[in-house]
Amino acid sequence: MKSITINTKKQLNKISPFLYGIFFEDINYGGDGGLYAELIANRSFEYYDRDNITDKHKMCWETLIGTDFEIRTYRPINDIHTHYAHIVGKSKSGIRNTSYGGEGFASDINKTFIFSCYARADENTKLSAVIADRKGKIFGKIEFDCADKEWHKYEFEIITNEKCKNAYLSIILPNGGEADLEFISLFPKDTFKDRKNGMRKDIAEMIADMKPKFMRFPGGCIVEGRSYDNMYNWKDTIGSVEKRKTNWNRWQMEEYRNLGYNADDYFQSYGIGFFEYFQFCEDIGAKPIPVVNCGMTCQWHEALLIDTDKLEPFIQDVFDLIEFANGDENSEWGKKRIEMGHKEPFNLEYIGIGNEQWGKEYFERYEIFEKRITEKYPDIKLITSAGWKNRGWEYDLAYDWLSQNKDKAYAVDEHFYKEPEWFLDNINRYDDYDRRLPKVFIGEWAAHLDADKGSPIKDRKNNWYAALCEAAFLTGIENNADHVVMTCYAPLLAKENHNQWQPNLIWFDNETVYGTPSYYVQKLFSENIGDYAVEAVCEDTDLKITAAVKDDKLIVKIVNISAEDKTSELNVDRGIKETCKTISVSGEPDDENSVKYPVSICPSTQKLKGNVYEIKKQSVIIIELQLC
Repeated sequence: MKSITINTKKQLNKISPFLYGIFFEDINYGGDGGLYAELIANRSFEYYDRDNITDKHKMCWETLIGTDFEIRTYRPINDIHTHYAHIVGKSKSGIRNTSYGGEGFASDINKTFIFSCYARADENTKLSAVIADRKGKIFGKIEFDCADKEWHKYEFEIITNEKCKNAYLSIILPNGGEADLEFISLFPKDTFKDRKNGMRKDIAEMIADMKPKFMRFPGGCIVEGRSYDNMYNWKDTIGSVEKRKTNWNRWQMEEYRNLGYNADDYFQSYGIGFFEYFQFCEDIGAKPIPVVNCGMTCQWHEALLIDTDKLEPFIQDVFDLIEFANGDENSEWGKKRIEMGHKEPFNLEYIGIGNEQWGKEYFERYEIFEKRITEKYPDIKLITSAGWKNRGWEYDLAYDWLSQNKDKAYAVDEHFYKEPEWFLDNINRYDDYDRRLPKVFIGEWAAHLDADKGSPIKDRKNNWYAALCEAAFLTGIENNADHVVMTCYAPLLAKENHNQWQPNLIWFDNETVYGTPSYYVQKLFSENIGDYAVEAVCEDTDLKITAAVKDDKLIVKIVNISAEDKTSELNVDRGIKETCKTISVSGEPDDENSVKYPVSICPSTQKLKGNVYEIKKQSVIIIELQLC
């Protein structure tokens, strides 16, 4: 039996209180069709072809028998949403929405939905909103009279009476007639924190359960875009949802369909906009870390650049963003936030300049942003980029720049998606990092099976082996958490059979949400974090360890990477009152969670006595001890 010795008197480093957070990007239908609780796709008939070849304004809408359905633009509801539906037909004619991915949405017994739409008609016309399955079995409906020749908003509750995984909303002319329809919406009444225009409750709760200390948003590659028009503009995402511009989602493109799933209907409604992002951060106790475009599109693809002498609008957008988040009622953008319902500031402290940009072109733009922002808002902490990988000329150039510009960034954002073994080999990666340089923010990372061999996306499983190696890596991160101050796994969310990327942290379908083994590793480490790391020495090299003190408690995290059970004696230089709890998670390397078996891999809690511990093969164990 080999021992583990903890020396609480030898402090290694402080641990950043913001070490574990989340990264949200609308990929894998994680936003529209996922976290955003809206159930109607293309609700304002503004989907469009990015190549201007095909008319997509009817996308996600089906014409019912006996209906004449056309898209019109005469006298639109506003100058942002200029297209609307005009339907004409006899009794029971109408249109049906297929929802995101064509799979409808889940209904249940006594489930309440909030239906709303804008409508107008030249003559008094009866309309009906119906929730039913594909065969026409009705689960709930309401009828209302449209008697206004001008746009009028109608809003009602619909209560369903049956459980169905694939229900659909139809707008019906029960007695025939004609009407104009715009901004057709359906939300579950029960959203996270009961927010209007809110988040899907089960997904949001699973995120909140991680207790993330920050949220990086809205991307990711989505910030960069694939064209100038596709660049993410936060100003398009605030104000009334009826006036938010629709943009296409870069993840709809054919080149991201390696898994064979069609994503033609993947757009950005901006229903989750920057107000909702800030509010969600507040709701889950996370600091907001928005990432802004720095005048560059994705360097992997078109690599378009805004000339450095034309960056002023982008810089002004950052100024206005800070004012929107933190300004008072006397400021233009602070007033807009207050008008949206949030009087108190969101207390924005951090901003990422660019996503994973690299090279000379990036740093000459970053320097312009940094100079202007620091002059006006010196308290804002700026995050720069080390590029898209953990080594190579891009990474080296970034650190050469950092060594000469130590004061121009609070932190540098490193990204790496590597094979699991890389994480085992790099547990001590940050031991020798120069502490005089900006802090490290690991803004995107995950273990990808056989990534070094170019494995196809479908083979990059969310299995226990990947999670175990991630856990081992995190022991090294905590031992260097004075310098590595923030980390977040990526991507966060994915819809079953509609994803463009894997692995992912949380999966969902219409009815279910479940965490992967990696989710439970992240959750365990986030929930059990100390104030400062202390010396932990282990005689067994198969056990990767970090130990930390928080108040009068000692938290020991042990990762057994071997295929053998271990028995270890834990020796601490201070007296122990009791073992408060022991949390462990283990499994076979190929074990995964799924819709059918959502908690095959998940933690269990025990209260053990003594100082001898059985540590299962390929396991993570967290021991919390009450110190004398």
